[in-house]
Amino acid sequence: MNNYIGQEAAAELYENLLTDDDVYLESLKEGARRAGEGLKTDIQLWSVDNDGNHSTFPLYLPKYAVSAVTARTGGGKTTLLSNMAVRFATDGKTGLYVTLEEADFAINAKMLAAYSSYTNRQYSANRLTTGEAFKVIAGEKQHEDMAGYREKVMSRCRVIDANKQFDKDNIASPTLLYQVQYIADLLGFVKGDGPQLDFVIIDFGQLLEGAEPTESSYQRMKSVMQGLKNLAGTGIAVCIGAQLKREVASEWLFDIQPESIRDGSDVEQACSMILCVGRDTKQKDIDQRDVIRLLKNRNGRKRVGGMLTIDFEHNYIPTLTEQPTEKAL
Repeated sequence: MNNYIGQEAAAELYENLLTDDDVYLESLKEGARRAGEGLKTDIQLWSVDNDGNHSTFPLYLPKYAVSAVTARTGGGKTTLLSNMAVRFATDGKTGLYVTLEEADFAINAKMLAAYSSYTNRQYSANRLTTGEAFKVIAGEKQHEDMAGYREKVMSRCRVIDANKQFDKDNIASPTLLYQVQYIADLLGFVKGDGPQLDFVIIDFGQLLEGAEPTESSYQRMKSVMQGLKNLAGTGIAVCIGAQLKREVASEWLFDIQPESIRDGSDVEQACSMILCVGRDTKQKDIDQRDVIRLLKNRNGRKRVGGMLTIDFEHNYIPTLTEQPTEKAL
């Protein structure tokens, strides 16, 4: 019986493959056009070739794929994710920032601070700190950047507090996709025939629940990552925050690998790109500077990274990174 069902499915697939070459090529072109280079972030990274030559290139978040940003607790994960969201929105992209750790107003305060820093790059005195931005969001303080934030960021990227706005117990495939599309529709993020988002950021992914409450930790994360892959398969750039394992939190940042991530095997298998960010004060040559490393880059350059100083007070990440030491790559 199972063999017969399998033969039926294979025959149907074979029929679908019997199409004109030009039609098939057009479908490939359309897919490649929609994917493009991905969504451009504000970060320039360094790569090194086999001859030791360094070069810089802009970091793009791939569409049709799941990416991850990992860090120690307090290491800059949310700072990097919120800065990405601000950049994507100001570039005219639509998306959702799903927060499972901090409240939606706290994330909006951080994004407003980041937007203020982008707007006033040359005028540091005019930048909002995260604390000041919180007061602006709360209506306790006025600031000229709020109008621009509402127009250029909030209208295109809505922060969703999943703890009160999502059905967390059924957030895995396919429910996550349905919920995201439904919210996109309600917000008017619609292009063509239906809801169309350019990006979904989830901070952080390991707090998502699986399809069944009784699932083991392994089954839960496997189910969650499959749901995120299904979501990305609709043409969306999906990026999750991911915590490092507690036992590797004290390791040198240079020694951290994808398997250092909590539930690392499932995250590594599902993600096309994994970024690690943090400060490693054990290395004297980079003391007081943060490191960004690409732990995985399925379709791009290897040995990629950079050094920079994250401005946590203003929730701001500088555009350009410094050339990293050899060990950082």
